[in-house]
Amino acid sequence: MRLAILSALALTFLATSPVLAEPLKPDRRIEATADFAGKKPRKAAKDISGIACRPPSGGDYRCLVINDENKAVQFATLKQGTIIPGPSLPLVKDSAPAGAGGRQPTIGCPKQGGFEDFDGEGVAFADRHFYVVGSHGCSRHSGEYRPSSFLLARIAPGNGETGAPELSWRVADLLGAADEVAPFVGKALEDKSNGLNIEGIAVVGDRLWLGLRAPSLDGRAFLVGGSLAELFKPGSEPATGKPQLLAFQAGTQRGVRDLAPLADGRLLVLVGPAQEQDVPYAILLLDPADPAAIRELGQLHPRKDGKAEALTVLAQERDELRVLVGYDSVKNGGFEEYRLKLR
Repeated sequence: MRLAILSALALTFLATSPVLAEPLKPDRRIEATADFAGKKPRKAAKDISGIACRPPSGGDYRCLVINDENKAVQFATLKQGTIIPGPSLPLVKDSAPAGAGGRQPTIGCPKQGGFEDFDGEGVAFADRHFYVVGSHGCSRHSGEYRPSSFLLARIAPGNGETGAPELSWRVADLLGAADEVAPFVGKALEDKSNGLNIEGIAVVGDRLWLGLRAPSLDGRAFLVGGSLAELFKPGSEPATGKPQLLAFQAGTQRGVRDLAPLADGRLLVLVGPAQEQDVPYAILLLDPADPAAIRELGQLHPRKDGKAEALTVLAQERDELRVLVGYDSVKNGGFEEYRLKLR
């Protein structure tokens, strides 16, 4: 009798226990035909942190890739299962740009540093322009304020591989006015300080969305929204418009690692560890008009050699998406293509 009762309880437990979904598996790996430019000459990039692609022309995608340890972005062509690195375009030089919109911010990081890498963490494409954003955080290891990582760049059509990008300091104005997350500006990224860092960017109409890796608060991650027209208005006046702060449930100790927009204004959100915690990477579907209805589309297949940090949408066919995911700490980004079901 006792054995029968225990068996019945075990069956009841199995019937009512949640079934953990298998991680998403990549549809295929995308091979680089040559090396992306790394921090040092003739060294392959191993810190790719963002990618965006414009709609294909003749079957090929024209993309822009950022390596967070460089001063430049790099164009690339995505073609038949390969990614072909192209020319680089400098974003900054060795000193603060004279023509950037707004004013260079004063940030209270633990230490003061010099003008170094752009520290690009996100790339977006919209209305024939590419956008690239710096981390807007204190440097990871030294805790320095490096002004070069507090810029937003816009690459206009026609500039292509040779023109100078348009630069703005005004993202810092948005972050400093963004209510709950504003006190984390200028704090170290480490767990205790939970310092603000941008790692994703998306553009929908005039709305620029900035995805924050940190802070992560009580299982919530954050987006900060602002007007592109104000961010790139002429002159040195700061941004004064009220930013939109959007909080959503991302899971304990998880923050935004990248963003990608859909045609209807919804966003794909790549989430992962807010610092270096052992939590899974996943892709969420977020409607900014209804953040409470956020839904996980699937966890990414674990990779021991890298961290998922780059996401772009390649195509949407009815209720299925094709997306490209790139990885930090992997040579040339280790790009993989995934298929996602929206329903």
